[in-house]
Amino acid sequence: MKKNLLTLLTLTIAITASAQSYYEVKHVDPTINTTGSESGAVVVDDSVLLYSSMAEESSSRIYMIDFNPLLTQVFQAPIAADGTLGEGVLNQWGFNGKGSNTANVAFDPKNNIMYFTRAAQGNTSHIYYSKRTGRRWGKAQPLGGDVNQKGYTSTHPSVGYLDDGKTILYFSSDRPGGLGGMDIWYTILIKEGVPGNCTNLGAPVNSDSNDVTPFYCNEEGRLYFSSTRTGGLGGFDIYASDGQRNSWELPRHLGKDINSPHNDLYFTMQPCRCRCVQDSGEVVEACGFLASNRNGSLYTTESNCCNDLFRWRRLRKRDSSTPTPRPMPRESRAADLLPLSLYFHNDEPNPHTFDTTTESTYTQTWQVYVQLREEYKASQPSYTDPKRRDSVQWAMEFFFDSELGNCRGHLQQLMQLLYQDLRAGHKVRITLNGYASPLFESEYNVNLSKRRVACVKNEMKAWNDNALLPYLNNGSLKLEMASWGAAGTDEVAASDPLRNPKRRESVYSLDAAMDRRVDIIGYEIVTESE
Repeated sequence: MKKNLLTLLTLTIAITASAQSYYEVKHVDPTINTTGSESGAVVVDDSVLLYSSMAEESSSRIYMIDFNPLLTQVFQAPIAADGTLGEGVLNQWGFNGKGSNTANVAFDPKNNIMYFTRAAQGNTSHIYYSKRTGRRWGKAQPLGGDVNQKGYTSTHPSVGYLDDGKTILYFSSDRPGGLGGMDIWYTILIKEGVPGNCTNLGAPVNSDSNDVTPFYCNEEGRLYFSSTRTGGLGGFDIYASDGQRNSWELPRHLGKDINSPHNDLYFTMQPCRCRCVQDSGEVVEACGFLASNRNGSLYTTESNCCNDLFRWRRLRKRDSSTPTPRPMPRESRAADLLPLSLYFHNDEPNPHTFDTTTESTYTQTWQVYVQLREEYKASQPSYTDPKRRDSVQWAMEFFFDSELGNCRGHLQQLMQLLYQDLRAGHKVRITLNGYASPLFESEYNVNLSKRRVACVKNEMKAWNDNALLPYLNNGSLKLEMASWGAAGTDEVAASDPLRNPKRRESVYSLDAAMDRRVDIIGYEIVTESE
């Protein structure tokens, strides 16, 4: 059914109203924090907290022995069974380099590898790693490949795992090829210490501001990071984006519960100890650490000078009046993403042709489309009524942020669930419809709609290094087209010169933009009898 501005407004209200969780943030006590700077807290083996500190003095107010206060080094603290933290001491596992700043640890529990950064004074940071064998950590070595580049910073490593079991390393860098300032990049580990090519995450995660301290949560399929982009509360703020590798939804600001007017960085998640601390009437959904120089952080002479560690919890009110819902079957979770609309710029892909197929993937067309926001906004009618003018601009912003901004990420979620179903031995049938705005003649629109459907099929074939292709080849996955052609709604006659003499409105209007799409309308688990 055709969506209009009222639908978009209603969707905005629904999204806001559904946010029932909230964050609680508490300062970590002085057994860990000092008047120096602490950051990058990571839990190892559910029993040790590793973090970085430019400590000036210990909690007993005695200066650290043989410790240069100008250096940042890795410290550790024990975690008790109830989640409380013991006193932090200098780490002795071999990560700290003599005369070098060492920080930003990231643990890969699957492969028993620790990643961290080192930088000699005055030099840029590079990423190192150490392998654990038994209880001993091996000699720290710089990561190979082109992760570390001379003259450029590589820092803030974070480990994730792809669906095929490969290890992916996210990190921050100011190397050439980014969108501006520090950007978030990734590389897939070929083997221990040997990464593949480094790839910029691109928009919408990266911006022309600084985007740093990535933390990928595999359980949620979500990347947390900090950014100085516009729209925050001040300094660095924490954002989250669902996705994986190079397919991401529009990042969302985590709000005033967890962000402050100061710098908020190094968001990490502690998945196990949260179960030990639950309040009456509240459920702890997740917990972890962050670093901030917000009010309450310790200092000697200048307030808000230095980062301290803070603990966060994400809480949800327990509703005792309704039973806890049972987990939905996997196929129902995939079907819940439908109908899923995937949008295209005018006459894309393969413009000015009668082709019925294409070699383009949806990601390729989407990445071009999202860069046209300002062009679309500038092409809207200049209404004299400021309220009407503002509402049109707002609706176009919402389309690019929500409808277009999120559709590729939702497609990635669908394919991840689809892949799980196929690996479990299910046969799946997916039904698609292809549409075009009524700017061209019927025959042209039919062909254009067919190649848009082909573009989506190409995305599925190429997803996760062709992980779905074997299932398409053996018939376990079937993609069926139900219809194609112009959207054919009564609300839009975008090419009608009597109703819309300006062709640019036929291309750039919100109605036309929402007509140009492929709808995934069906997701069925197919039984043997079918």
